[in-house]
Amino acid sequence: MKQSQQTTLFKIIVPLLSIVCFVLFVEVIARALDLDPFFQNRFFVLNRAIDYPEVFQRDHDLFWRLRPSQTVTSKFFIGKTYIINSLGLHNPEVKREKTKPRLLALGNSCTFGWGVNDAQGYVRKLESLLGNRWEVINGGVPGYTSLQGLRFYKNDLHKLHPDLVLILFAFNDHWAAASQVADKDQQLPPQRILDLQNKLSQLHSYRLLKKFLLTTIEKNPDSLFDRSHPVYRVSPDDFKANLSELIRIVKQDNALPVLLTSPIPSLETYYPKGYRSGLHVFHEKYNRIMRELSHSEHIPLVDLAIAFDNYDDLFDDPMVDPIHFNAKGHNLVAHVIQETLSKQLDSLTQAF
Repeated sequence: MKQSQQTTLFKIIVPLLSIVCFVLFVEVIARALDLDPFFQNRFFVLNRAIDYPEVFQRDHDLFWRLRPSQTVTSKFFIGKTYIINSLGLHNPEVKREKTKPRLLALGNSCTFGWGVNDAQGYVRKLESLLGNRWEVINGGVPGYTSLQGLRFYKNDLHKLHPDLVLILFAFNDHWAAASQVADKDQQLPPQRILDLQNKLSQLHSYRLLKKFLLTTIEKNPDSLFDRSHPVYRVSPDDFKANLSELIRIVKQDNALPVLLTSPIPSLETYYPKGYRSGLHVFHEKYNRIMRELSHSEHIPLVDLAIAFDNYDDLFDDPMVDPIHFNAKGHNLVAHVIQETLSKQLDSLTQAF
């Protein structure tokens, strides 16, 4: 009987060891040949942000989040290096005890500071302008929509007990939805499955296999988006609903919500004279929702879109990237926020 058990155990162990050795062999070869495992696709939820495992990890509710506790240089960040703290935020470590009022900047890659150095982002610029009287926390994550921002605040960021919350979304919301499935309808596997994928994604061989499968399945990425009946990651109605719910929760937490319109290069800079840009028209619809919510909810609005219209040098290459403003743009954002909210900031400082 004992020999039978040993034989059975041997039959199990040998195949497992063979698989492990094969995977290790393929991994060594893949890394030695320096094969590129990235599959280019412009649809965020499908695989864009989460295809950079050195930067992101998969999450059931948020789709992806920043990997915590690391200093990372990545192709995703066009070669720039960013520090991510233990909470998964592009921010210095946040102490549990509040020693001064906290301002939380919630948003997408513009809030994160994508494309500029740490000190050039508007979050750090704003903290400096406020004379360090406030602790300013960067809650921006590249690729996030208003739905992800809402969930991120509910699940994580409310625990930081902010006194004022800046809210900046729009561009990712009106991005084309992967496979015509809006963010609210995305169904991800259980977190335990995603945790396994997060571990496997560290393997070069695993990512190469994924690239091969995606290249085979998605030979024509345009087929994922029906131009005659487009579906966006977050529709205008859902954008309004997400922001309304976020405003409600922030108020419930005894914090002041502040909406920021989303800047875009001026029409004259982006397109030839006389051309009507569909991007500008649709983007303005989302900005208009924020202006209307500010009025109906009786909360402050920082109208960055209008402020940016007075300049034509706040985007380095607006024809290629009309989303991410440059260091000069970040500096302007910080000053406009400070000037617009000066009374509220002074009042909250005195009340702390």
